[in-house]
Amino acid sequence: MRKKLNLDTWNRKEHFLFFKQMQEPFFGVTTTIDCTKAYSKSRELGISFFLFYLHKTLQAINEIESFRYRIIEDEIYIFDRIDASATIMREDKTFGFSYIEFDENLKTFETICKTEIDRIQTTTGLFTREYPENLIHFSALP
Repeated sequence: MRKKLNLDTWNRKEHFLFFKQMQEPFFGVTTTIDCTKAYSKSRELGISFFLFYLHKTLQAINEIESFRYRIIEDEIYIFDRIDASATIMREDKTFGFSYIEFDENLKTFETICKTEIDRIQTTTGLFTREYPENLIHFSALP
């Protein structure tokens, strides 16, 4: 579900209009993070570290309204939920883009992820389905 943000009353309107004119108005963030505690917690829970950190990252993203903004046809929409598209490696060393619905419950999220990972690993190509607009993209260098 999404709702349109009223640009006329938004205090960041001027910033939006300025940056949307740029050729590449997007950015990526790369940083070093100590994940020792998160890794230990994933081991303690018996869940893969990938699924654990993906869940915790999506949890944080979904708690911050501005991370749920998406620009669609020059309008800003606020989504109720942001899901993930992560690269999933296949046995032949290619990968595909997944669609993983976020769920607050870690066990439910783990089930959703495992189903999608299995689906990607039995398909070919980068894009294996239609992707909704409420995504954040994740990838890692091997």
